[in-house]
Amino acid sequence: MSTAEIARRIAQGSPRLRSRLVMFYYLLTILTGAFVLFFHGQLAFAADVVVSVFYIGITAVFYVLSK
Repeated sequence: MSTAEIARRIAQGSPRLRSRLVMFYYLLTILTGAFVLFFHGQLAFAADVVVSVFYIGITAVFYVLSK
């Protein structure tokens, strides 16, 4: 294994850390989505906006991880 290969692997970062971040965002999206499902009103609308932002974020993370 060359030094260039080792440097590339170090620069990529830990796949375990990436998967934990994905799990955190996915769980947060599901929990806030469940909140919106059971509650209504202005607070539910704000939670729905947050869920939408997290969903877009997790989609971007999955795109980067699938490269």
